[in-house]
Amino acid sequence: MRKNLLVSATMLAGVSFAGASPAMAQGMQLEFMGSIDYQIAFFGGDQAAAGTGTHISAVDDQSELTWHAHSQTDSGLVYGGIIDWRYLNGNTGTFDESFLYFEGDWGRVHFGSDDDVVDNMATGANDVQAHSEGFDGEFGDYYNQIGDAGFLGTSGSSGDANKIAYYTPNFAGFEGGLSYSPNDTSTGQAASTNGGTAVNIIEASLGYGAEFDGFAFSGSLGFRNADAEDSTSGNELEDHNAWRVGAKIGFGPVEFGAGYGDNGDSACVQNTICDAGENYQLGFGWDYGLGRFALGYAYGENTNTDGTEDQIDVYNISIDAGVADGLTVYGDLVHADSTNGGSTATSDNAATILLIGTAINF
Repeated sequence: MRKNLLVSATMLAGVSFAGASPAMAQGMQLEFMGSIDYQIAFFGGDQAAAGTGTHISAVDDQSELTWHAHSQTDSGLVYGGIIDWRYLNGNTGTFDESFLYFEGDWGRVHFGSDDDVVDNMATGANDVQAHSEGFDGEFGDYYNQIGDAGFLGTSGSSGDANKIAYYTPNFAGFEGGLSYSPNDTSTGQAASTNGGTAVNIIEASLGYGAEFDGFAFSGSLGFRNADAEDSTSGNELEDHNAWRVGAKIGFGPVEFGAGYGDNGDSACVQNTICDAGENYQLGFGWDYGLGRFALGYAYGENTNTDGTEDQIDVYNISIDAGVADGLTVYGDLVHADSTNGGSTATSDNAATILLIGTAINF
């Protein structure tokens, strides 16, 4: 799931540190920002998930603290570091991202634990949703999905794993990104290079954005390639080869978004009829002045090794409102229906989830 709270959070202050090197044009600057998000959920379905009924919970991926330190040399090199802490994750907190960056007229390099270039540059139907993010939001914490069909993005992502990434400058609206990660599990100090489900991950992305009179367009194309690993069954797997494309069109306060992802036969057992599946999403968003009203739909499917299919449909209606400086209230009604074609027991689950919450950004 993509984060969107901290992008719009208010920076409190810039703090200069003494003792800067004479080679620096300025001292190090520190910016601090954060968010707190809590919600109440009312939910129920054909197949119960843990705690089905009513639940009050923090939204851990929307409750974060971020530190950004940066400076610039006399020669024009911009450099810095970002630390992002999801302090509520697992009730103990986890560091979501920690990386260095270097930037100049030649582009930007990220070195460390950061989102991959495909996810960082992707656009689509999830980007036009309200604060709760609809089908890309928290309903999955309460919904018991049946089957393995994915409905957003693609497989083989490096996620926040340690990586080296390069982003090009913007050329007439076009930008590119390329990253390498040893695997999809090593973050921070972890040094393993042969674990996880994807190894030697290469990700590439191309984005474009333009604005005209009353009209805005953005689009993205991303590709992932990685060696697939299965350390338990000993089966030989097909490599990860997956791609996703998305677009967003805006007319004043109205936005439409769409996205498509295709996993091909990524990580399928070789010499089987398995297909890792495809998905698509559609979304509508309207900024009505106080906040945003949005509609969304997502669908995904994949083919199991026995030829049966898993499927999932997700529908949502969401709304948010900025009621005061840094204060947002929101609601999200989601209906999800998933099936497992290869199951001999529980084969489907339909459920409806209502989320009502409030968040503070600072």
